[in-house]
Amino acid sequence: MSLYQEYIDEIATRKKDLGLNPKPIDSADLLAEIIVQIKDTGNAQREDSLKFFIYNAIPGTTSAAGVKAQFLKEIILGESVVAEITAEFAFELLSHMKGGPSIQVLLSLALSDDTAVTKPAADVLKTQVFLYEADTDRLTAAFKAGNAIAKEILESYA
Repeated sequence: MSLYQEYIDEIATRKKDLGLNPKPIDSADLLAEIIVQIKDTGNAQREDSLKFFIYNAIPGTTSAAGVKAQFLKEIILGESVVAEITAEFAFELLSHMKGGPSIQVLLSLALSDDTAVTKPAADVLKTQVFLYEADTDRLTAAFKAGNAIAKEILESYA
């Protein structure tokens, strides 16, 4: 049985027996399976998979958050196309993830040479409060190398 089907079965059991909503997704493997279904526009589970991806993946530093952040980066860069998740919406979803893998993705985008994504990524980073020392070190190094976006982000925190 697939992880997705196990998750669906668990949702039904929780609702029927306990009156509870679905558990949040913290498994990278389950979220990866959900992403495969999202990418398959003909998949019968695609609509539910989109909802689970958007609303049920735990933010923060879970393995699922890492998978979610990377997929959102693919969407922003145009490497994956999902009609329901525009680049703008992908940035919004990253903004709600509150640290960890989302910050790494946002920093990669903000400090990249792709001017189409640097400003939107910087704008989201300016709203984030959960940066680790490695994140601020990366910003500092980019600032010292003359990166204007890094300067802008650091000044927003000052």
